Order: sequence, then C-alpha cells, then structure tokens
Amino acid sequence: MTQDHTTSLLEFAHTLAHEAGQRLMAWFGRSASVVKRDGSLVTQADVDVDHLVQTAVRRRFPHHGVISEEGAHVYGGEEFTWVVDPLDGTTNFANGLSHWGVSLALLHQGQPLVSVLDFPALGHRFAAARGQGAWFQGRRLQTPPAPDLHGNLFIALDSRAPRLLDVRLRLKPRVLGSAAYDLAAVGAGMAAASIQLTPKVWDLAGAWLVAEEAGAAVGTLLSGVEVFPLRPGVDYGIAIFPLLFAADPTAWRQVRQATRLRPAVERYLPRLTAQGWRVDLPIDT
Repeated sequence: MTQDHTTSLLEFAHTLAHEAGQRLMAWFGRSASVVKRDGSLVTQADVDVDHLVQTAVRRRFPHHGVISEEGAHVYGGEEFTWVVDPLDGTTNFANGLSHWGVSLALLHQGQPLVSVLDFPALGHRFAAARGQGAWFQGRRLQTPPAPDLHGNLFIALDSRAPRLLDVRLRLKPRVLGSAAYDLAAVGAGMAAASIQLTPKVWDLAGAWLVAEEAGAAVGTLLSGVEVFPLRPGVDYGIAIFPLLFAADPTAWRQVRQATRLRPAVERYLPRLTAQGWRVDLPIDT
C-alpha cells in the first residue's frame, strides 16, 4: 500500500463524508424515526444516507466490501472493506440535538486504513490515515498527555455507563450521545478518556484510527479480545466491544484500575457477553 494510494482513498472518504453530512443536514428536523428491534432508533435519514454512501462506494470501488449499521453486517474477508455508520447519534438527531454525524472507515485486510468522521451541525470533522497521522479541522492531532487526571478534565461516557459503572476518579463525566464523537474527542484532546460499553464496529472503527494515529491509548475492556483485524464470517450486528480510550497509556491504566462495574450490571451481563467474552472489570461489592 503506497502513501499516494492511501492519500487518494482518504480524499475520496473526505468527499463522501461531506456529501453524506450535507444530506443529513437536509434531513435534520424533518426526518421521522421508528424503533428498531434492538430498541434503538432509525430515521429516514439513516436509510437515505446509507444508500448514498453504499452507492458511491460500489460505483467507485466495485470490489470493495461494505459493512453498515443499516446494511450488511457480516465481514466477507475482502481486501478492502468500508465500515459505515450513516448517522451516529440518531437519538440526538431525532430529538433536535447537534451531536450526530457520519462515520466512514476503510479497512485493509481487516485493519483500519483511512477514516473520516463528519459532524456537520457542529462544523467538526476528524480524519486519519494509517501511518500518516490524524487531523481535526485540518489541524494535525497529537493527543496531549494527562499525567494528572484532575477534576477539570472530561471523561466521555455512553448513556449506560453512569448507571452501570463506578469510575472512582475526579474526571467530569459527559454524555454526548455519539460514541464516534466521544472516542474521537479523546484523540483531539477534548476528553482525557472515554468509556463506551456497547459500541458496534461501525460506531468505533473511524474513531479508533483517529485516536490511535493521534497517539491516544485505545483498547477493549474484554478479556483477551481485540477488535481488529475483523474476522471473516463474523456477524458484527451482534458483536459489541466495551472500550476504553485514554490520552496515553498511563491514563488508560489509571482509568481502568479506578473503574468498577456496579452490581446492577449483572442483569446486563448476558448482553454484554453475548459472544462468550468476559468484561475485564471487577464488580463492586
């Protein structure tokens, strides 16, 4: 894989993310929502933008695979595969809040190669390319270290985390409603850490590369389980990956060591461990 080829793929992802973001803006405030079988929302915008992205990818790269929240979920083992969340933060979108966007990641042999995340209502765009770095608003990212996790730093959490986790640190919790934004925010230095309990591969793939290329520490909270490379034949519609991202390895260890599962999590554990994986955090006693 040459640098020129990677740059060309990143440019395509930027163009496609911009088009998707503009289409989402056109739907914002006028897209009806329905409840899916898993209890999450889907809107007309999700479906429309998913179709836009998949059509553009297949027209330009007919041999590339696509995994999408609103489309195919099984990784076919293609050399190149796009992982697409056409609208991350659908609940925010449906209720008129501005933290939502599109996440595009291109995998090469199951590993993230390029990604672009566009949050048009905020005017925020993250991007990354393997071995070339990460950017926010065109500015090169280098995650600042967080040697002292004090009370004026943020930890970005998903909506389940405050109920199910006890994070014994002075970090200020923030629940923004978009896993992709929360995780990318660690790479941009907005948050010192982020814990997401139930993200799927389309929630995390783009932000994973942004944070990793920016120098953040990224990893799962599952015992002996890694997200990448993706495994052919796996249904990623049911696979979830509890994650911890942090500014640096020291902060990652500090947050992990300070985090406990609340006893109430026991009724959620069958879902969290549906693949037979164990969440590698102690339960409060």
